[in-house]
Amino acid sequence: MIEIHDFDQLLASRELAKEKAVLAIGVYDGLHIGHQRIITSAVDLAKGNQGSKTVVITFAQNPKTMIGRNPFDKPLMSLRQSTDFFSKLEVDYLVVIDFSPDFSKLTGEEFIARCCGMFDVQAVVVGENFRCGSHADTGVEELQEIVPKYTNGAKLVVPQMYKLNDGTDDSSTVVRITLTKGKVSEIPLQLGRYYSVDLAHIPSRNSEYPLHFPIGSFVQLLPPPGVYETVLIMADRSEKKMTALIDGEFLTLTDTSNPTVSVPHASPEGTVRYDNLQFIKELT
Repeated sequence: MIEIHDFDQLLASRELAKEKAVLAIGVYDGLHIGHQRIITSAVDLAKGNQGSKTVVITFAQNPKTMIGRNPFDKPLMSLRQSTDFFSKLEVDYLVVIDFSPDFSKLTGEEFIARCCGMFDVQAVVVGENFRCGSHADTGVEELQEIVPKYTNGAKLVVPQMYKLNDGTDDSSTVVRITLTKGKVSEIPLQLGRYYSVDLAHIPSRNSEYPLHFPIGSFVQLLPPPGVYETVLIMADRSEKKMTALIDGEFLTLTDTSNPTVSVPHASPEGTVRYDNLQFIKELT
């Protein structure tokens, strides 16, 4: 079972300072195929180094969004979804950074020194385009010198960048652009799975059919207004094919096979719960 820790609290307590670990550091918004390569490399390294744990160090909020450098104001995954995904990838510890103005002032070396100070680091794994620090001043080249300074001989590992069929580097930005164009059928080539939005925390607008979910309730980026083929995943993991209509106010779900038949909805007692909605393809 994955353990979740707050970055600052773990650094202060040093409770895991003697734990041998392989660190995978990054933003990991969306956990696309390139991200998965990085995490898998860290997991494999930890398994090959007897007694080591895999540690993902990431952010509760995208730093670019927090400082106004990201045109997309919402993430590709909820924290619940990303935590579940990290667990499936066999990550042992998830260390979450609550990005703040003070944190944004750290140099790249100061940040890496703090990351390495929380564990007995055996290796650090990052992507080819990794950069950190107040002015994004620290990349892979600088890490080659920094990592050995704050560890006992840890190595830096940089997996080869995953490229899409057209030669483009896979990235969260590419996924966002594809999503905001409404081309949801192309996203599995980038994520390795369908794009899904978390419904666990969102009540339906009412208990009547069809289901209406207010657009403002979603914590994730949504496709643009349009009609989409989707699959509704219930809390019990049962599935139902649905047609999703997105407009400026609601995401509305109707049964694909029989639009006149009611679908499971939240009862007054709250006995029915939704897990997520997967987008299969665009219909308009």
